[in-house]
Amino acid sequence: MSDIELIILDVDGTLIDDHFRIQPKTKAIIRRAVRDGIIVALATGRNPGGTLPLMEELGIDGPVIVHNGAFAFDTATGKTYALEAFEHHDFLHLVDFAQHSGVHYDVNTTFHLYVDRLDVDLEKIYHSFYAKPILVRDWRELTEPVVKLSFLGEPPQVERVLPELHETFRHLRILRSGEEYIDIIHPHASKGHGLKRVADSLGIPLHKVMAIGNYYNDIDMLEVAGLSVAMANSPYDIQKVADVVTHSNNDEGIYYAIQAYVYGDRDVKERLQTGGRLALKNEDMCNDTHNNTRNNTHNDTRNDMHNDRHNQERSS
Repeated sequence: MSDIELIILDVDGTLIDDHFRIQPKTKAIIRRAVRDGIIVALATGRNPGGTLPLMEELGIDGPVIVHNGAFAFDTATGKTYALEAFEHHDFLHLVDFAQHSGVHYDVNTTFHLYVDRLDVDLEKIYHSFYAKPILVRDWRELTEPVVKLSFLGEPPQVERVLPELHETFRHLRILRSGEEYIDIIHPHASKGHGLKRVADSLGIPLHKVMAIGNYYNDIDMLEVAGLSVAMANSPYDIQKVADVVTHSNNDEGIYYAIQAYVYGDRDVKERLQTGGRLALKNEDMCNDTHNNTRNNTHNDTRNDMHNDRHNQERSS
């Protein structure tokens, strides 16, 4: 078994398949890892209400990173690892922008999700994420710290509003968390930041952390973790920053990654694709080896020339 002590898993597009299910081999190997003393934590753009049922299904408790890193806490102890909330004036500015955008949005505090409208179609969407939206008539009455504002719409709607968001809210962190979603969070918040805070609190060095994800909001944690894995269903830009590319979320990708890199299954490892980051590491190692070989050859040649000259001088 490897020296991995903490496994961080993205949820949508990674842990669950396209039918919102955790596949059987994936579920089994996560439970095995937990039995073997490895901490398994979820890192997601979802709120706790949309995440805790999945943890219960897996039989895990402990650290969890939600709201794309704006909030991280321990489900067993209640300890807060990270909390990054908006300034109130930023929140009101965001809501004003959202109300004029023509795209549906919701507002998230640490544990609650609020909307100013709700219909049958939206209820179905939220239900699929285990979310229970609360209707609000006046945002100025909301007193809880707000950690995230999310836009939900068809891809053309999301693509239309994204450039204006970047232009208007340059001081905030704006993430494309899916083809139909945009999340706006505090500039210090990210899954990578949450991962660091959790690992530091648990006393686990980053080189003993494995992170698995599939989308742009996962880049930070993939860059931070000692071993980073992208799903085969990831965009190419995500695969470039990962060490390894495993199978897709519909083909037990998490199972194969853990089987290969935690439990050392060489047959599985040989079938997985090298990601961009590991390819660069290997290239650097090859270059170092090549340079060392050249330097050694150069030194050997110089030593041979020196010895030949010395022998000639003795002979004469």
